[in-house]
Amino acid sequence: MNNIINKKAAQRIAIVADDNKRTSLIEWSYFNKDVLAQHELIAISETAEILEGTLKRPVEKLFTRQTGGYEQLAGLIEAEEIDILFFFAEPAIEKEKDNDLKKLLVLAAKNNILLACNSIMTDLLMKNVLNTMNEIIPVGGTRRFIKQILPFINKAAFLNKLIHQEIKSLRNHGGFFIIRF
Repeated sequence: MNNIINKKAAQRIAIVADDNKRTSLIEWSYFNKDVLAQHELIAISETAEILEGTLKRPVEKLFTRQTGGYEQLAGLIEAEEIDILFFFAEPAIEKEKDNDLKKLLVLAAKNNILLACNSIMTDLLMKNVLNTMNEIIPVGGTRRFIKQILPFINKAAFLNKLIHQEIKSLRNHGGFFIIRF
């Protein structure tokens, strides 16, 4: 049976942000507040407070990192209760924190969670996935959602490959190039 709904499908978005990325988080969330307002947001305590202040709306708060917030988020990922995970983080100097972040990345990949760890992927998800959620959306969870957005991801992978080929060509021939989209 092919069930569909003709309304916006709210996604459960988890956001992880390091202390040194707070300014980026504030700017990004303010710029994308209209899109984020359509979805359920989950974040570790301090990040949730920043998002609530910027977006002027509630955010589901997890514990702090030190009191088990990453473990809570890992549990939500394993229970397939997260659809998208945004990271505003850099590799940690602190080994314990680095291991926590790696665990979340592995769980996200293992559970087919859409994941953005850099500004390019974050922008791609915001513009091409979350902004187009007002179309007919299949009902059935994350796996169907992923099938729906694969064309966007394939387009991004194609463009990335094209850019790398052009850069290689530039290096080999010592010339300049312009890519037009």
